[in-house]
Amino acid sequence: MLLEGRTALVTGIGPGMGRDISLRLAEQGADVALLARSDRVLPAVADEVEALGRRTVRCYGSVESAEDCARVAAEVGEAFGGSLDILVNSAFHGGRHGPFETADLAKWHRPMDVNYFGTLQLTQAVLPLLKAAGAERGDARIVMINTMSVHLIEAEAGSYAGSKAALGAVTKTLARELGGYGIRVNSVHPGYIWGDSVKIYFEWQAEERGEGVTWQDVYDERAAETCLGYLPHSSEIAGAVVFFASPLAKCVTGTALPVNSGHWLPPSA
Repeated sequence: MLLEGRTALVTGIGPGMGRDISLRLAEQGADVALLARSDRVLPAVADEVEALGRRTVRCYGSVESAEDCARVAAEVGEAFGGSLDILVNSAFHGGRHGPFETADLAKWHRPMDVNYFGTLQLTQAVLPLLKAAGAERGDARIVMINTMSVHLIEAEAGSYAGSKAALGAVTKTLARELGGYGIRVNSVHPGYIWGDSVKIYFEWQAEERGEGVTWQDVYDERAAETCLGYLPHSSEIAGAVVFFASPLAKCVTGTALPVNSGHWLPPSA
C-alpha cells in the first residue's frame, strides 16, 4: 500500500469528492480524520473508511472559523500523536453565479472566505502537525482541490473563479515556503465532476433550453469537448490526490494538475 502507516485530514466531507478522496486514501493504508460542518454525511463516510480497516477521527466545524480550525487541529494532533502526514483541502463554496456589472460584491466575500481564507486558516492551524511529520519522516503533503474554472474562464463565474485563482497562486507560494520543512504542496484542478449535482445542473440547463433537449444531450455536448469523450467521476479524480499524497510524487511540489478528461489542456512548456 502506498500510504501504509500514514495519517490524513480531509476537509469538506460530503457525498462526492470528500467521500471518495477519504476512501481512496484509506484503501492505500492511511488513517483519516474527516472534517465537515454537520453530521449529515460524515458518520456514513467514517463507517465506510473503518470498514476498510482504517481508523477515523470525526471532526466538526467550519474552515471559516479560527476557533473551529484551532480545535480541529488539537483533535487531530491528539488522535495522531502530534503529527499529520497529509492534508487535503476539499471544502469549498460554489460562489455567486451572475454578471459582474450588476453583482452585489458583498456576496463575493463568502466564496473568498471559504475557498481562500478558510483553506489557509485551516492549513495554518495544522501546519505544526505537518512540520512534525516532515521532520520525522522527511515528507508531508498538502493537496488543494482547485478547479478548471481558473483556466477555462466562463462569464458570470467570477466570484468562484476569483477565489480559486487566489488559492492557485498561494499554493505555489506555500510550496516555496514550506519545502524546507519537507512539506510538498500541490493542487488538482477538476473540470465537470460527474455525479448527482452535475446531473441536476444539466437537467436544469436542458429545461431552460426546451425543444426536447434532455440532460443526456447536455452531457454529450460537454463530454464531446474533452479529449477522452467523458466527464470523470469524483472517484477517478481522487486517484490524483492519492498520487500527490504518495511517495510516487516525492519530488513534485508547486504543481497544478488538470484532471478533467482533457477538457482544458495546459500550454506547452
